[in-house]
Amino acid sequence: MKCHSVQKKFSAYQDKELKPQEQEEISSHLLSCQFCREQYAEFERIWQTLGEMEEIRPDPWFFRQVLGKIKEPRKHGLLPGLQRVYWMLRAPAIASIILIVGLLAGSYLGGILARYNFFPFQNNTLGNSESLFTSLKVFDPAPPGTLAEGYLRMVSYKENESE
Repeated sequence: MKCHSVQKKFSAYQDKELKPQEQEEISSHLLSCQFCREQYAEFERIWQTLGEMEEIRPDPWFFRQVLGKIKEPRKHGLLPGLQRVYWMLRAPAIASIILIVGLLAGSYLGGILARYNFFPFQNNTLGNSESLFTSLKVFDPAPPGTLAEGYLRMVSYKENESE
């Protein structure tokens, strides 16, 4: 037998709960192995010391007091209902906060990048409303009665022309 498996069976060996064959194997191992013999002697000393300790007699009402404490609702912390809601919504709340912070940071950084023209290869045709309307010249040859023609009339509408 190996030392580890012998040491695991010390308690059963001491209480004589093992099969006779195992009991004999452990006895022969203890005779041949100095380390296990010392470990078993230490185990027996601890067991003997525990046996010599005076038994502590609890108060006759101790068991009822413990049961009362177990059945008593918790008085500290959040109310039980709010505590359950907190635990259920904790992960979605954290995910929502991360999403909001990400959106705010993204829009702030996007505004900075657009304002200072960090992308020189990109044409800024949407700088003012005039350039927006001139970029819609694609629809110039729009056939009458089409959506494109209606959109062009709506975009180019001026109050002075309506008179």
